[in-house]
Amino acid sequence: TDAFIEAVRQGSPWNLMFDGKLYRTVDARALWDRMMRATYDYAEPGVVFIDRINAENNLSYCEQISATNPCGEQPLPPYGACLLGSVNLARLVDKPFTAEAALDMRRLESLVALGVRFLDDAIDVSNYPLPPQKKEASAKRRIGLGVTGLADALIMCGVRYGTPAAVALAETWMSAIKVAAYRTTVELAREKGAFALYDAERFLAAPNVQKLPQDVRAGIARYGARNGLLTSIAPTGTISLLAGNVSSGVEPVFDFRYDRRVLQ
Repeated sequence: TDAFIEAVRQGSPWNLMFDGKLYRTVDARALWDRMMRATYDYAEPGVVFIDRINAENNLSYCEQISATNPCGEQPLPPYGACLLGSVNLARLVDKPFTAEAALDMRRLESLVALGVRFLDDAIDVSNYPLPPQKKEASAKRRIGLGVTGLADALIMCGVRYGTPAAVALAETWMSAIKVAAYRTTVELAREKGAFALYDAERFLAAPNVQKLPQDVRAGIARYGARNGLLTSIAPTGTISLLAGNVSSGVEPVFDFRYDRRVLQ
């Protein structure tokens, strides 16, 4: 929470409470340091900035986020469904390993449009274990289109992962994905209608929507949006193998040669 982070910055005491009951009072900074050491050593516990998530959420007017799915990429409300897809950036680099290497932006935008339509259809054909899950998915039509192979794409473009040049490229590619996804959801809304809980005024006021190009926001104002949320970057551990053993998600290359053992 924002309050906890402020307590860390100030070095203040922090009450450990659950369901209104106080269990212990600890030093906020010491707790934060312990959490960070554990995260570095074991990738647990997962840490999310929940107040920021709710402030940035397109659907903050009709839901409250308390947690994410197990891998952390998809903040979800109660009974929320995690519907994900990934574009393989490594397949989109033209003239790889040359001075002219570059990612084909037209192909990227085309794939994003296809991916959004694919995932939107998956909402309707999926089987949900519980009726409230189906109701939740249908009311908001939440999808999460992301990427895999980012590190490999950077290597093919001759750019070292983590450098300012890599950050700039990643920003360019992800910005194109975001805009193309929202353009497609406007087209889908024009064809099939907006998601059930769409509220034009409050949806357009969301911070993420406010950052979209003017023509996309104008399209949303006119036709609505088919999907309440559209982008999400998953770890893609298994997907990256199926996609040709590329680097996973937006992570650096794990190793250039390794064995993966799968039980049963």
